[in-house]
Order: sequence, then structure tokens, then C-alpha cells
Amino acid sequence: MPKQISDLTPREQKDVILSFLIDFADHDEEGDLLSYLDHIGFDLRVIRHVKELPAAFVAKYRLKTGKYDVDRAANDLATWPPIAARIAELTEAEQKGLPNDL
Repeated sequence: MPKQISDLTPREQKDVILSFLIDFADHDEEGDLLSYLDHIGFDLRVIRHVKELPAAFVAKYRLKTGKYDVDRAANDLATWPPIAARIAELTEAEQKGLPNDL
């Protein structure tokens, strides 16, 4: 049985959030990353070099307790318009009983 978000260690939470950024780096299409960063309100001026992006990105979701807000990060991803549109398409297909092609 997979771990619940609340059962993840801070390191695992950080890794989940960082995986969102890594996925963009691996599959970025014509400014998707910049669009996503704008969507979540990430100010690129807080970094001086692209190598600082991962740490700054994860820090955006760090809580005072030392844990990370994975739920907020996941919600930010799910509400980014291209992802939200795909979720809506899959939901509609499921409601109509159509197969989806994830």
C-alpha cells in the first residue's frame, strides 16, 4: 500500500515536489515551465542562476515545521491550465465510459 502524503518524511515530501520541476525540465515545450512558474506565482528574480531554481522552487512549499506542503504543490500543478484541461478531458471521457489513453 502506498504511503499517504502525511506519512512521508520531509525528504520524501521535498522529492515529490522536486519531481514536478524535473518533469518540466524533461518535457518542457515552448515555455511551459515559465508559464507554470508564473501560474504558481514564482518570482524568477529570487534566483541569480538557473542552478538555484530547484532549491528555490522547493523552498516555495516549505512549511515552518520543516515539512513541505505537497498538497498545495499538487493543487498548483492540477490547476495549471494545460493540466486542468487534461484532467477535465479524462473526467469527461470516464463519465461517458470512453477509454482513456493516458
